[in-house]
Amino acid sequence: MNDPAVDLPEHHAGADERIVAATLQLLRDRGPAGVNVEAVAAASGVAKTTIYRRYEDREALLAAAIDAATTEVTLPTGMSTYDTLHWLLGAARVRVQEIVGRGTVAAILIDDDAPFTDQLRDMIRMRSHQLVAFLDEAVARGDLRAGLDVKLVVSVLLGSAVGHVIRGGEPDEVWADRLLTLLWPALTPPD
Repeated sequence: MNDPAVDLPEHHAGADERIVAATLQLLRDRGPAGVNVEAVAAASGVAKTTIYRRYEDREALLAAAIDAATTEVTLPTGMSTYDTLHWLLGAARVRVQEIVGRGTVAAILIDDDAPFTDQLRDMIRMRSHQLVAFLDEAVARGDLRAGLDVKLVVSVLLGSAVGHVIRGGEPDEVWADRLLTLLWPALTPPD
């Protein structure tokens, strides 16, 4: 059977972007079980042979897609702690919507692909260090409650975004406002 995708040369501009975009879309829609070279080839229009030249196997393909989609976030400066947290919730919302999606959330919850789940958890831990550092600095400045368990706060913030997706919603500005309105009194020093 002929491969319906066109076999693109190694240097073809856009092939890598199409492969990554197709992998992420499959991941969002179907979870890691829905990602394989055949499905990526069909979704991207890039031949399987071209994909195999770039990625050794499905795990390498997933790793490259997640890595490409999870660039380091640069925190804005000159904003209040509240506004920075609101901005960070927006960044988390985008990550959940554009990278994770319902398919990946479901796969993580049932842990049906342990290597992928471990890889995603490692990525989340690596990428959340900036938020932990920001919260630690806000505690040191007195903007947030002394003794605040910042790692728990990070889990609550990220978990809320994921939970909202599980319930069928798309985290948006209203969600971020409501979440911060709820949590702010618990995060800040008593009057």
